[in-house]
Amino acid sequence: MSTLLDQVEETPTPSAAEELSGRLFLQTLDTVELFNVYFGIRLGFYRSLSNDGPATAAELAERTANEVRYTQEWLAQQAVAGLLIAEGDEPSTAQFSLADGVHETLVDEISPFYVGGMSYIVPAIGRALPSLVAAFSTGDGVPYAAYGPEAVTAQEALNRPAYENSLIDEWLPQVPDIQARLADTTSPARVADLGAGVGWASIRLAEAFPNVRVDGYDLDEESIARGRRYVAERGVAGRVDLEVADITQPLPRDGYDVAFFFECLHDLPHPVAALEAARRALAPGGSVIVMEEHVAETFTAPGDEVERFMAAAGTLWCVPQGRTDAGSEVVGPLEIRPAVMRRLA
Repeated sequence: MSTLLDQVEETPTPSAAEELSGRLFLQTLDTVELFNVYFGIRLGFYRSLSNDGPATAAELAERTANEVRYTQEWLAQQAVAGLLIAEGDEPSTAQFSLADGVHETLVDEISPFYVGGMSYIVPAIGRALPSLVAAFSTGDGVPYAAYGPEAVTAQEALNRPAYENSLIDEWLPQVPDIQARLADTTSPARVADLGAGVGWASIRLAEAFPNVRVDGYDLDEESIARGRRYVAERGVAGRVDLEVADITQPLPRDGYDVAFFFECLHDLPHPVAALEAARRALAPGGSVIVMEEHVAETFTAPGDEVERFMAAAGTLWCVPQGRTDAGSEVVGPLEIRPAVMRRLA
């Protein structure tokens, strides 16, 4: 007896090529949508919709000093992507508002869910792409400055939520001796923040431990210039000093009770030299603390989403920037595993 189920043809299993083609299409989709997220942050669209409420294309263009037609196209794209809610059938007259979750992820820069910095990676890499292509043939490094100011914005936006929300309450309690040393009011601790970037970790340490003095060092002049503004704005200028310095060389000052490397050792051309410089700068009984990427214990392929992100960051960002010095021994984000850390130490 024949049944309806017998007459339904089975859906053929897609070939490996079909699956990969679909996956790469979705990755292309994600990329072009991320460009549009960059517009929303860079041009102030998300912030205006969050702070000032829903708007039509004409209203949002006026609020943000942008042109109406381009604003309308962006609003329609964002609604199609599900990041905005459209009330109305015509993009030219519809009213648009933020979808749930957009404020926390793309507007509130200290939210633990903020990922707006991701969108700045795209133009930063785009700026450096010709140099990156050439580097594969020459073996040369690509300096951080080649990625432009978007690189600094991306780096600080990706790191700041963790420093604001996790550094004091989650990370430091994992090293109670260090936490106690920072909290000691009888003998104020001196801290070095190595590879400080724009200084958000330095700022949070000074805010959380009012007796601590923090010196932050970074080789990038733009990062240090921004950081000094943030230090002044947060009212810790008397206890946080940010300085341009090569942390693989002897540090300008010493006598530190704690020297921190926050998520930067894997980027350095000479990580062992940086660790040696940090140790030489310690006061008696001082400690060097390295907080790095949480990657798998061993090389795994295929990898999960975190491993895939680290691997891609290695080719596009960390390793090229770490090969700017002769004799570079840059580790990269994918290889900064516990066994490698023990070898470096």
